[in-house]
Amino acid sequence: MGEGFNVIKILRRASVLFPGNKVIAEKTLTYRELYENVSKISTSMNKMGISKGTVFAVADYNSMEFMELLFAASMTGSIVYPVNIKLPWNMAMETVRESGAEYMFASDDFLNAGIGKEFQEDHVISLGSNNKYTKFNELLVSDMHREEITSGTDNYSILFTSGTTGKPKEVLYTNEKAANGALSILYQLGMFQSPASLNYSDTILSLIPFYHIWSWGSAFHAAYLGANYVITGKYNPENILSSIKKHNVKWLNAVPTMVYDLISHDTDNHLNGIKMLIGGSPISSGIARKLKDKNIKFSTIYGGTDMLATSISIGKESDIESLRSVTHPVPMVSASVRDESGKILGNNVIGELWINAPWLPGKYLNRKDEGEYEDGWFKTGDVGLITETGGIKILDRIKDVVKSGGEWIPTSILESIISEFPGVDICAVTAIPDEKWGERPVAWIKASENINTEKLKEHMSSRVQSGHIKKWWIPVNFIFIEEIPMTSVGKIDKASLRAKKY
Repeated sequence: MGEGFNVIKILRRASVLFPGNKVIAEKTLTYRELYENVSKISTSMNKMGISKGTVFAVADYNSMEFMELLFAASMTGSIVYPVNIKLPWNMAMETVRESGAEYMFASDDFLNAGIGKEFQEDHVISLGSNNKYTKFNELLVSDMHREEITSGTDNYSILFTSGTTGKPKEVLYTNEKAANGALSILYQLGMFQSPASLNYSDTILSLIPFYHIWSWGSAFHAAYLGANYVITGKYNPENILSSIKKHNVKWLNAVPTMVYDLISHDTDNHLNGIKMLIGGSPISSGIARKLKDKNIKFSTIYGGTDMLATSISIGKESDIESLRSVTHPVPMVSASVRDESGKILGNNVIGELWINAPWLPGKYLNRKDEGEYEDGWFKTGDVGLITETGGIKILDRIKDVVKSGGEWIPTSILESIISEFPGVDICAVTAIPDEKWGERPVAWIKASENINTEKLKEHMSSRVQSGHIKKWWIPVNFIFIEEIPMTSVGKIDKASLRAKKY
């Protein structure tokens, strides 16, 4: 069997065609040096017993060592599980056990917290300075690698969902699914009209953690293009802004909460003119306006752990409302909106979004099938519509949508309008029980200044008059809190908000 599509081919090509271009972290390596390191590490992993089909876990912030292991998994034919280190500790450890990992690679923060205790001592490798275990640098000892012939259909990586709807769910991706899912992003950004266009001359900075769909495949994108790639480790806005200036970064990926935080810290205007791919949750009108004011070019990406990338917004830079709210299927993806019986609905009719793509995993592992995957389609659990031009507009999560008097109230639209009001930093809308209507919406707001609630209600009423929302959509209460809770992947944690008393 030939190799087909596999992840290591991407780096192998970069080492030949772009040998002098760099990956920049605490240490800097050229693509040639990176490929040589991966070959040495893979040899040592083979000698340790990590070979085709072996599962190993990695617990670290984005780092050079983590990137090397992402490629070594493909070279050895083993299966990498990037641990979601932002999960509650007990939940994170449960995912490690459920993954079937036999080896653990971890930095000092997580080794000191005890993440290696459930493994044989010689099956734990320190990515830092911990003296109890074999150090990662000790794997860089061999010049040759007894390379596995890894095919595209060989398993590559286990991922877990973020656990916002209960226990994290496990999926398994092959080499070809991981590679093709990542390359679909490049095709959309490189071949169509996208403000977040990405090409070989762009220096890329990775803000999405590797545990979240391999930083949306950004390490693969950089190697495929031969672009310089910057890794900044644990999230810190000052360090990131400094790196953007120092390394002349032109492109980055981020979730909206990161974007807001970076803009708030950017007193020296390092973000001016940069290109961003933003996803994970909707971009509010308020954040979109701040992006425009900063001359930041952006596109929105939609996808998830259980389906990879599915759609990215395309269009003119000036059309920020469409760019923030409507995405377009990437090549090889089909989308439909359906009712509760699975019947396909027409354009501009609200229903549940279903996705078909060649890289869908097809099922969750180690759990009873609840029908999320059906006949090649994935039921996303998102409420949305298909526009007249084939775009996808996500309005809410089925679990988050407010159903009042038998009608849906899309919270993302309310959140966007509230975010436009001066002084509002971040907001979220959730449902509360109502004896008459079933549910009614309330708004949770983090503000940078005192806000007059009556004027905010007048702002909402003006949007009723202009036809943007219905009068009965206006939240029954506006609740001001010091911090909006976030999930492990930087999304607003609406489950925590719903559990609050007010």
